[in-house]
Amino acid sequence: MLFAGLFCGVLFGLSLLLIAWRVEQVLSTLAQNRTDRVIRQLADEGESAMRLGLAASDLQFFQERLQRLRRQDPAVLLSFVTTREGATVALSGDPALRRLVDSRWTARLFGPIDTDQSHTASASAIELRTLPGNILTGTNMLDAAGTPAAAIWIVSDPDYLRTQARGAAQDIVIRAAPLALLTFGILFLIMYDWACRTLAMLNQPETPQREGRQPPRQATLLLLAALLLAPAATIWIAREAARPFVTTQIEANASVVAATLAGQIDHALQLGVPLRSLTGLDALFKERLSAAPELSWLELRAPDGAKLAHVGAAADVGEPLSEQVATAGGSGVRVVAAYSLNYVDKALGEILLDLVLALVISAVLVRELTRGLWRRSLLHPLLDYRLARAWRWLAQLRRRRLDEQAETEAMQRCIAAVSAPAGDAVGDFSRQMTRLRLAVFLIALSDELLRPFFTAFASEMQTSAGWLSPAMMAGLPVAAFMTTLALTQLVGPMLAQRFDLRHLLLLVVPAGAIALACTALARDVDVLVILRAVSGAAYGFGLILVQTAIVRHAPATQRARSLAEVAAAIVAAGIVGPPFGGMLAGRVGDAYAMLACALCMVGAAVAILRLRLPRSSNSDGRTVPTASPGWSGYAAVLLNPRAMCVILGSAVPARLVAVTVLVVVVPLYMRQIAQPADTAGRVMLLYFLCFAATASMMAHWSDTLGQRKPFIVAGCLLAAAACLQLPIIGGIAGMAACCALLGIGQAVQSSPQLTLVTEVFEDDVLAGSRGATPEQALAAFRLIERIGSITAPFVTALSITLLGLSGAVAAVGILLLLGGIGIGLGLRGPAPAVRLPRAS
Repeated sequence: MLFAGLFCGVLFGLSLLLIAWRVEQVLSTLAQNRTDRVIRQLADEGESAMRLGLAASDLQFFQERLQRLRRQDPAVLLSFVTTREGATVALSGDPALRRLVDSRWTARLFGPIDTDQSHTASASAIELRTLPGNILTGTNMLDAAGTPAAAIWIVSDPDYLRTQARGAAQDIVIRAAPLALLTFGILFLIMYDWACRTLAMLNQPETPQREGRQPPRQATLLLLAALLLAPAATIWIAREAARPFVTTQIEANASVVAATLAGQIDHALQLGVPLRSLTGLDALFKERLSAAPELSWLELRAPDGAKLAHVGAAADVGEPLSEQVATAGGSGVRVVAAYSLNYVDKALGEILLDLVLALVISAVLVRELTRGLWRRSLLHPLLDYRLARAWRWLAQLRRRRLDEQAETEAMQRCIAAVSAPAGDAVGDFSRQMTRLRLAVFLIALSDELLRPFFTAFASEMQTSAGWLSPAMMAGLPVAAFMTTLALTQLVGPMLAQRFDLRHLLLLVVPAGAIALACTALARDVDVLVILRAVSGAAYGFGLILVQTAIVRHAPATQRARSLAEVAAAIVAAGIVGPPFGGMLAGRVGDAYAMLACALCMVGAAVAILRLRLPRSSNSDGRTVPTASPGWSGYAAVLLNPRAMCVILGSAVPARLVAVTVLVVVVPLYMRQIAQPADTAGRVMLLYFLCFAATASMMAHWSDTLGQRKPFIVAGCLLAAAACLQLPIIGGIAGMAACCALLGIGQAVQSSPQLTLVTEVFEDDVLAGSRGATPEQALAAFRLIERIGSITAPFVTALSITLLGLSGAVAAVGILLLLGGIGIGLGLRGPAPAVRLPRAS
């Protein structure tokens, strides 16, 4: 009942959270589009005046326009116009709110014009900043020479929209509560029935069972029906709850568009231009309609009702439309803006994606946060027993010799768990491993949360070095983080020999939390580089010390499995972190989202406080040597051409492309095409999902076939294709395809390249050679591949300066392509035989 309740609670909680966020985002997007159109209209008026000879300081007519804007839109708290020199030309509203506009953001508006062809100039002129209590929108105005001469800022209050979103969310919660209870009940019945049947199998192990061929029970059918109906019902509930609020925003947008066009037409009529002689109406209407996708069409009607201009697609048969009409002065000419009442269905169509995302994240969170409860519950050994029986059944189907040892061991664990007192069903190290894994998950989550927004945050830092481009400023903190992370792989084992592991962890993890909290307050790039270096050291020390604790204290039969759990915890953080990091940054701003990262480090410190590690020996009584590897082992790896071919041709480029795409380019690219940080997080999530879904399968196939080189080459080529397609497709679809293909490509090559490097040195160990051991080869591999992580920010910054964001990714793709070709040519010689275990 506990696990059924936890899973349903987390699933529906996350689903409702994401749906409420989507509703708020739809409302905010519609309102922000209206603000963007207003601020662009103001900028057009100012640029027209400066083209006629007025200076930026002579634009005092803006005072009346800004006052009218505040009367029309109560959500506007402050609007002002400032010149490049900092002089205020016009201001309407509360002057105290001007302190919210950071000088760095205004400086960006007065910076050089971005000529990248991947986005329009109008989109690049808008600066949008989200704070916990306000939304800031700014744009620049160009003088006759095309130089930014003035800037307009509008400070809005989002509380009205957020109140509407909260109202819709409360309505959704009330209506969806029965669905949650229904799913909980059915899931509990399924788990209870499954546990009872498994216990029956334990009592009669020799009774022939055919797992997979049993007829489906009614509870299973009910569960499947609930899983199919619950998402559809939730989407329908969300759509109906959000419909009145979205309709209100669309109506306001249509009114603003119609009124703006009516004002321009009235101005032309007052200048004496005959109504029938107005030229360019179709082009003007197309421009306004393209900027307002929620509108169906625009139309100009004469006083007698005749259509003078019409732009937009005809409505589908039966599609309900509503119209907003604005009159051009006293002429009787009317501008009509029509919108579909079904637009809310299209606007909320991504809710289905949110539900899939909620399902994935719910499963990962339940696994990570309740792992201790799971290992202490009876369900854990019962599941192991059922899996062992399933493997036995598959062996029977394939007519293989049966290996009953795994099933027998699983049965013994189940019997011991059933007869053990409550809370004693798990060993001491398993309890400590649960805490270690939770600590690793939270440490990794602290870094994954900031992926969607950190490089954009770093690119706006202040610096006294004028030669530093925004891309270089974004790359320097990343390089500092990667450098200290690499150094900890050497220093960590040395410190672990002299000091207590738990005390070291309690020292470095709080230091990382403090560094992340201070990062939220950083304004100078030099300070940011230092803070990220400290964060990288804390992250690296945390991971290497946890792995050292596992090697030192895990029983021999659990060591490999425990090390694999560390990697699984990092992947889990990669799945959970980016979507929520993007949501936090979009909701409360970058600085406050950084504080959430610091809280994750605090949570890791709490988990470490509960650790109880022995001081010297394993759980099975044997002492594990922890001497640091000799430098001769590293030298042997460096002198081995086969190992270095794999490391330099595959591992280093793989690290380089991962940092380039996931850490640097995705956040900058999403901001460049005017997408919020949560979109960047969702795009990054595709990489981790594809990697997690593919890596184990590819490693299994590589072991089964006994081949490494084909997988490494294929992985390099897939990753190269992922990068090279971005300039061709572009946009969100191109970046999503890039991350997904990159995740698959790196999953294909990851395990085979690591295995090949260690296999190169296995023959030397068996022959008694003094070369490197496989463990030393692994350490050298991990150390050398960090070169790609450290150099990636600088290579990326240079590529962005020369080629733009899409071109930088394509350049890295070419490097991957050359690396794959180089490995194909460099490993042409006979490969050492892969010693596969014989079937018993």
